[in-house]
Amino acid sequence: MMAWQWAGKTTRDSLFLSVFPVSALPAMMGGAAVSSLLMAALNAALLRRFGPARVIPVGYLIGTVLHAAEWAFLPEFPRLVAVAVYLHVVALGSVLLSGFWAVANEKFDPREARRYFSQIAAAGTLGTLAGGVMAERVAALTSTQSLLVLLGVLQLACAVALYRFAPAKEAQRHSEAPSFPEVISGAPYLLGLAALVMLAAMSASTLDFLFKAQAAAHFAKGAPLTRFFAIFNTATSVITFGVQVGFSGMWLKRFGPGKTVAALPMAITGASLASIFAPGLVALTLSRAIEILLRGSVYRSGYELFYAPMPEAEKRSTKSVIDIGAERLGDGLAGASVQLLLALPAQAVSVAILGFTAALSAGGVWLALRLERVYVRVLERGLAHHSVIAPPPAEDPLGESNVMSGSYSASSPSGAAIPRASAPVAPPPLADPVLRALAELRSNNPARILTVLQGNESLAPVLVPQVIQLLDRDDVAQAAYLALRQTGDLIAGQLIDALQDPANSYNVRKRIPKVLASFQSRLAWDGLVAHLLDERFEVRTRCAKALEKILVRRPEFRPDQTFIFEVVRRELSKAQKLARMHTGGEAARTERALKERGIKSIAHIFTLLGLVLPPKPVRQAFRALHAEEGKLKGVALEYLDSILPRSLREELTAYFEGSLTSPAGALNPEAVAKLVDSNPSMMHRLEFWVDSTDSSKKKS
Repeated sequence: MMAWQWAGKTTRDSLFLSVFPVSALPAMMGGAAVSSLLMAALNAALLRRFGPARVIPVGYLIGTVLHAAEWAFLPEFPRLVAVAVYLHVVALGSVLLSGFWAVANEKFDPREARRYFSQIAAAGTLGTLAGGVMAERVAALTSTQSLLVLLGVLQLACAVALYRFAPAKEAQRHSEAPSFPEVISGAPYLLGLAALVMLAAMSASTLDFLFKAQAAAHFAKGAPLTRFFAIFNTATSVITFGVQVGFSGMWLKRFGPGKTVAALPMAITGASLASIFAPGLVALTLSRAIEILLRGSVYRSGYELFYAPMPEAEKRSTKSVIDIGAERLGDGLAGASVQLLLALPAQAVSVAILGFTAALSAGGVWLALRLERVYVRVLERGLAHHSVIAPPPAEDPLGESNVMSGSYSASSPSGAAIPRASAPVAPPPLADPVLRALAELRSNNPARILTVLQGNESLAPVLVPQVIQLLDRDDVAQAAYLALRQTGDLIAGQLIDALQDPANSYNVRKRIPKVLASFQSRLAWDGLVAHLLDERFEVRTRCAKALEKILVRRPEFRPDQTFIFEVVRRELSKAQKLARMHTGGEAARTERALKERGIKSIAHIFTLLGLVLPPKPVRQAFRALHAEEGKLKGVALEYLDSILPRSLREELTAYFEGSLTSPAGALNPEAVAKLVDSNPSMMHRLEFWVDSTDSSKKKS
């Protein structure tokens, strides 16, 4: 495909400049732009109805027939055929190039696209190299007319190859594809993308005009001019391939799609300004080469990523219109602008066009950097679009689970109904009501305890420590929770102290965060944040869920992002170590427990991320990672890759992409089974084993 593109450009330029003066180029550029806009509208309608995998191969077959007709009529109608070839290469070529990337976008999810698009573009660069070499050799050994035969053969090969490359499933809901205005109204960021494409096309066209004008002035028409264009295209293809293989993928991974796309207009701005101070064929050739190099490498890899998270129906409605329509509109506006600038004195034309090009590219830089932030919202829209068809995992750890093991609404933590206060045993003869209440709470009689806890008054300060201890008892824990919550923020300090006290039972410590979740004081918030580093996993997870609930009511309490990312890194490290463990087939129960613990760890990590990032997209990303649809997982991973710090996103995406395949340590099945049977907190012991193993390795 790219061999045809490059050989076609060589044929187009040499044929046109051989029969028309260079001053006719702006008008031809405008005419080609109009024909491209019409072709883009037709192509968008066909793509919505049939899909790119059906339409684009047929387009290549039509191109083959057109090249045969152009070859036959060239000797008799050279001027007419030169115009036809120009329109063919510009209008139909744009449709076919955009259509190929539309097929690739539907074949790969955003994660695969980030990985493969730079490789595909590099292979395309090899095609441009081949196209340049073939065009130069054919022009040197035969004639320009023979190039039309080469182009026809290449288009026929493209049609056959695309039939094999297309996705297997193509019978989709074509009638549900929205129109272009409908998509634009729902996603206005596409207007910015279209404006960027238009500015990039305008700057490329104005630079290309100056380059061709200088080339036509230095080389004779016919074969010498054709060979110059062919050699230029071949040289730029070699350099572009080197950049694509050794640099493009790394740049995209390091800077993301927005900054990757911005590299093109930024370079054109600099090259145009440099050409003003060093005019001539050499400077313009270098400037044009830089534009071609970056457009075919980093720009293409980053630009195509903006479409990857979009639903297929929206892509079919918008991509060809923006790819072709906006680009050709830019070409047309560039042609009109150049035509106006040609009215200036001859010595000022080149400087004026270069200054105009630099201004256009500077605007493109600004738009591209804005799109860097917009890309995250594109991914969020992709997650939201798929959320209807992506149900939560069978056991959704991010759901509204009760942090006291069960629901507090009508039952105790153990699942049994909370006993109501029945006829209590006669209280001890104490006159002080507070002391009498304390005695009731310290009794072992649930009915007497519930009589105090179910009162309508707030707890006296002296009673709070005793009620906190009652959280350890399943039969009265629900009532104790309600009594503590009713007392309010005044007791936050006592609850934090109890949470921190290692002498308290595990039940008490893991149930305190539920109480604190109902408070709104800064003291409660800070205490929960501190215990995100607690040694017990269950305590950490319940503190995170409590913080999540407080944050809904008090958004100004949002924690420090750096601290949360460090907590996430610690949790991910533990999850990775546990995921690497294996026990063998004899300990299936332990393997299952390890797997469940891994799911809970990742759920906890996403709860933490929701404290400092938009919670709804984070929740949708978590669910998407547990969905069966591969493309949806790719959207989620790409979203995480775009919003997380580099070191953290690499670790997290590696976890989900399955790179953690080699076990860090093997567990003896018999020893693990004994550990499970002897200790109810197996996972805590396993974590302790992992940490102690790491410590001993560091010491040795």
